[in-house]
Amino acid sequence: MRRAGSFLLVAVLGLAGCMPGATADAEAGRDHAPRPGVDVRLSAVDAAGNGTPVQWQGETLALREPPIAGSADIADVRYVLDQSQQPGLQIRYRKEAQQRIHDGTAALVGKRLAISVDGRVLTVATVSGPFGESMMLSGLPSVAEAQELAWHITGQRVPAP
Repeated sequence: MRRAGSFLLVAVLGLAGCMPGATADAEAGRDHAPRPGVDVRLSAVDAAGNGTPVQWQGETLALREPPIAGSADIADVRYVLDQSQQPGLQIRYRKEAQQRIHDGTAALVGKRLAISVDGRVLTVATVSGPFGESMMLSGLPSVAEAQELAWHITGQRVPAP
């Protein structure tokens, strides 16, 4: 994760809606969930400053507790090429968490949301619409760096779908 912080500051989080259905690999039961001890969080940014303070691009943000989603809510993480053929990560949520995540993001339309791994904010984006099934972290600088982040989270070398 030591390199992840430096390159993810330019990442863009695709929060406009759910990604299409699960990949064939995931449907075949080969999910790549976060490994024990890795803390992946999707958190609301509190505009009033109430919450856990974190740094992101020179700005102090307050992240609300509890997060909207955490590692236990994630069914699968893998690197992919986004619609613009840029490397990114697709994060698919467990079925039992999808409605809660959808409701949480619906309440945040027009507000900011942060995704973090092990306490380091990777990116912050404004929610343009609710989502619950999956999300895309796009704009990673290279396939190698996207693969490295996926490996850090899952502990597995995950092939692209």
